[in-house]
Amino acid sequence: MSAAPLQVAAYQLTYFPLWAKGPAPALALEHSGLHWHGTFPSDWAESKHASTWSKLPQLEVPVGSDGGRPMVIGHELAILAWIARAVPAMGGTNGADFAASHQLLCECEDIYAKLTKFVPTTRIARKCSPAELSQFWTWSPDRTLHNREQGVHVNLSLLDAFSATCGVGGGRFTASGVTVGECKLFSTLHALVLIEPDVLRPHARLQAFYERFGGKEATRAILEKGGAMPAPFEQYFIRGERQPES
Repeated sequence: MSAAPLQVAAYQLTYFPLWAKGPAPALALEHSGLHWHGTFPSDWAESKHASTWSKLPQLEVPVGSDGGRPMVIGHELAILAWIARAVPAMGGTNGADFAASHQLLCECEDIYAKLTKFVPTTRIARKCSPAELSQFWTWSPDRTLHNREQGVHVNLSLLDAFSATCGVGGGRFTASGVTVGECKLFSTLHALVLIEPDVLRPHARLQAFYERFGGKEATRAILEKGGAMPAPFEQYFIRGERQPES
């Protein structure tokens, strides 16, 4: 990995103590070698109106990181793109790795959209019917259904197959194995594993990726202590009521 740029102050990541949109930027910052620290909003109801996009996460870029001008960047994907710009190795060391990383970002965003539509959280007990939630978790990777009707195992099977086309092996999608796309992928998979511990069992390449990435020191730091955040991220998406199996 190339050396991080000269830094005169720390990047500051602000997010809630929840495993949702904040962990991927935290993982990317931790793996990038950038100097950073994290904060939880003290009074989000009061400060929300002052944020650029009325949502978190947001990243404060210190003076000296880009021609001396401080910036506040909102949106998870924009933050990940900035980290890849600040530390080019995080974006992929060649064209194939760059393309792989960005495709992972997009596919994981599709999974996150389904999570927010179907899967209950620690804040919202139910978002859909038990039958719809069961359909989301169905083990059948039926790609013939319309995308909006496909269960999460379709997405996982596509990611598993994509891993093979990358031709890297070793539980990696890119040469480094820790691009911003792979940080987002681990964050997404971990959200699923927290709900269904065996969700990756049918997807051997994804399982290998999850275990390799999850075993890295920087990843363990985020999982166990939150890295430079004040505390670890807690589970957000939960199991919910499903249709009984026949």
